[in-house]
Amino acid sequence: MSDAVLSILHYKGRVFSALANGSIAVFHRDANGGWSEAGYHLITVGRATSSVRSLSIVGDLLWAAYRNCIIVIDPKELIVKKVFAAHPRRDSQVRHMQWVGDGVWISIRLDSTLRLYHAYNYEHLQDIDTEPYVTKMLGTNNLDYSYLRITALLAICRRLWIGTGTGVIISVPLPECKLSNENRVETNVETHSHIENVRGPGGLIRVYGDVANEKLTPGSFIPYCDMSRAQLSFHGHKDSVKFFLAVPGVNTDISLPTPAESLDYIGKPDKSVALKMLVVSGGDGYIDFRMGEEEDVIDLANAMRARDMSHLIVWEVSS
Repeated sequence: MSDAVLSILHYKGRVFSALANGSIAVFHRDANGGWSEAGYHLITVGRATSSVRSLSIVGDLLWAAYRNCIIVIDPKELIVKKVFAAHPRRDSQVRHMQWVGDGVWISIRLDSTLRLYHAYNYEHLQDIDTEPYVTKMLGTNNLDYSYLRITALLAICRRLWIGTGTGVIISVPLPECKLSNENRVETNVETHSHIENVRGPGGLIRVYGDVANEKLTPGSFIPYCDMSRAQLSFHGHKDSVKFFLAVPGVNTDISLPTPAESLDYIGKPDKSVALKMLVVSGGDGYIDFRMGEEEDVIDLANAMRARDMSHLIVWEVSS
């Protein structure tokens, strides 16, 4: 590769790699289904002095974050369809993008504000500032405001998970809607199923898209956030939240099928049992904000407390 890879995305048999030199490398499969040895296609997004920081599929288009702009690309034709500014400051950098319903939540580097854009007409819909909620948890004494930035973002199970530079984790319920008929959506359902996008080891992956059936839409609701319903976790990291990861949970009440039943079992889960999803956050250190810092036993050989080491925090949520 010509430069460092900052983000990787697989979509319909192609792998898109965002590079630090302002370009996107596209790898594709050959007629036999294997990865082509003929090289890769390179899309130049902007000048090599800035990087393509993040990639996300929105509808049937690819969104790429370059500086303060979103570059909308046709992932099949590999051509740029639209460019719009996600932030007025040209020196800012889009860091995270999460597509939910008809909206896309976007975070900006070194900023505590999330911005919501319409997924199809690119209209700016809402801003939410997480700073008041972090200061509510930590107080204002000795608080470094440069760490109030948003460092991780995930939309899953009708919730928006927000990780901050202070280690505080915020979870905001998103509006739910109910499908009343084929063409109409009443307010409130996250019809873009993230569970289908989260696959465990050995899961089936579609290599090629079926043109006749690929016109799938995530629904027609706007994922506005009501911060009065935001929940702050008492469990957090001592440093910034590095990432979120969604993993399908295992329901211990379901007995595993016998080999003879396995063919009928695959792809036919018991809909009467609520599925669970595990949300994992990663970061340096662990802290219970109800108790604050504690005096742990220090390992003199390593001069490090157990609470200062890298930690994963796991939540179980209903999907």
